This record gives sequence, C-alpha cells and structure tokens, in this order.
Amino acid sequence: MLTYELIDNKKEDWVVFVHGIGGSTRTWGKQIDAFSEHYNLLLLDLPGHGLNADNIIKKVDSEKLHTGIKDTMDFLNIECAHFVGLSLGTIVIANFAVHHPEYVKSIILGGASLKVSGLYKGAVILADKIKHFVPYKFLYKFFAWFLMPRKNHKKSRKIFLREVVKLNKKTMFAWIEYLQFTLSPENILAKLDEVKKNILIISGDEDHCFLKDAKALVDKMKSVEINIIEKCGHVCSIEKSSIFNHMALDFLKV
Repeated sequence: MLTYELIDNKKEDWVVFVHGIGGSTRTWGKQIDAFSEHYNLLLLDLPGHGLNADNIIKKVDSEKLHTGIKDTMDFLNIECAHFVGLSLGTIVIANFAVHHPEYVKSIILGGASLKVSGLYKGAVILADKIKHFVPYKFLYKFFAWFLMPRKNHKKSRKIFLREVVKLNKKTMFAWIEYLQFTLSPENILAKLDEVKKNILIISGDEDHCFLKDAKALVDKMKSVEINIIEKCGHVCSIEKSSIFNHMALDFLKV
C-alpha cells in the first residue's frame, strides 16, 4: 500500500490525487477545501515521497506501483474514483487507468506530461552527467528553474524546492527514469481511448516543456478536453489554483 491522507466528507464520490516528482499530499493544499465541498478525498504519496521519503527507491516498478494504488483503494473500500494528477502524476494515473480501468471514473491531468519533449530529455541527460559532481540540492534547483523559469512561477518553485529537498537523490533519478521509459505515450493514449474514460487536460500556456506535445497528442484522443490557463506555468494547480479548481470541478459536473 501507499502512504496517504484521507478526507472522508461522507459524500457519494471519491477523488484520488496523485502529485508530481518531489511532491507529496501537501502539494494539493489549494485543492482540498474546494473539492471537499463535493467529494471525499484520497491524497496519495508516491513511493519515496512524503511520509515515505525515508525509503530510497532505486528503480520504480510499474506493476507494484499500480498494485499499490489498487490495494490502497481496496483497503479503504473505495471501489471507483475520479483521479486528479499533476506532472509525473499524470503518467502514473494514465498507466493505472490502462491496467485497472474499473477503478477509474474520470481523469484530470494538470501539467500533463503525456510525452517527454526533446528539451526535457536534454535537461535530464545534462543532469545525469553532472549528478556525481555537484551537490544534490543544486540539481533540485536546476530542475525547479528549468520547469518553472518565469517570475510568476516563483510560488511554484518555492513549494517545489521546499518539498523536493526531502527526496533522496537516488529516488529522484529513479522517477525521472520512470518518466522517460514508461509505456510509450502513443500506447498509453490508444489504450486510454479503448477504456473510454472522460479526460480533461489542464495546462498553463507557459508550460514550455509539455504543452506543445500535449496539444498535439490531444488530437489523437477521442474522449479528451484541454483547457489552457493564461499566464501560467507547469504547476497550474498551485499558480492558478482557483482557475484550476473551477475547471476541474466544472468538468466533474458539480
């Protein structure tokens, strides 16, 4: 099972939240009040993150990850839920929905990382080459500024750096490898179409790493919508939380 935070508001439906790399259940602080008005919430910590940060992950086992999410939901008697993911969490959710569609009602992907861009791959290759020669905190700052470079991304950078310093360096690179080499995006999308889940992508128009590819891939998906938030970067659930929440809840037909 995964570590988690549970908010049972005695509502009919559940929303499961999956954070991005370096994040935790705390990533969703700006979503809790808005979603709690209408749903019960399950906020998950990915392996090596949050309450589980003391456990060093050398390699992410996709099958164990999917089973961990499933077993956590089974333990809590959550038969099916809406899923909301951010960044890395969007890939985790996409893969989980392909393998266990019966647990998924609908999907909301914030800062959708459905395809790893050449720009991002270049940054990862550079970080991999220098990781043994620079302090690990420098690498975290490097990724923070790379993903969120603008002045108006300052809040997101600050929160990212506050959380990611709790992450072991080996764990971080294990998740970066997962993001690069998980199921090919085209296969994920084709299979997601087959399981026929309603999907909403919410991205900032300043997400220079992932927006272009997300928009291109949307054309290949039959059951997907995309909403783009102006003057917003990669971590749209934090930078423009009220707009993100409105879009997400509207999609869920609140």
